[in-house]
Amino acid sequence: MAFSNGWRYGAPIPSGPVSVNDLWNIIPGNPPVCVVDLTGGELRAMLEENLEHTFSADPYDQMGGYVKRCRGVSIFAKIENPAGQRIQKIFVCGREMDLSATYRVGFVTMQGVPPKYGRNRRELDIQAINAMENLLARGHGKELIEPLSR
Repeated sequence: MAFSNGWRYGAPIPSGPVSVNDLWNIIPGNPPVCVVDLTGGELRAMLEENLEHTFSADPYDQMGGYVKRCRGVSIFAKIENPAGQRIQKIFVCGREMDLSATYRVGFVTMQGVPPKYGRNRRELDIQAINAMENLLARGHGKELIEPLSR
């Protein structure tokens, strides 16, 4: 499972080959990839907080304007519900999330997983752009049209 903040950078990437420039539009700052251990309860609280920052009825409580980007997580939510009551169910890799279980989560930037959530937070020895290049080079997802070494 992985999270990043919902950046306002770049346009959606159409189907087909991906350029290195596309990767820089996805994550322009090239932050380090980090991991943290979160309980299901912390994940739910973090996601509810993000939905409130995005969809609050009070415009002064809105921050950022985007829902977190995520991978490996599906959320059934009622956006019209009040704060703290939007999420109906969360699925992690297709299975309903256990609020008491602990999950290892990958993320980039503190907006991906704010510092107040989780334990065992650490930076990995890889930057986001390099991680995406490696993933594409191994044949996951789209094909990278530019050489990986520059």
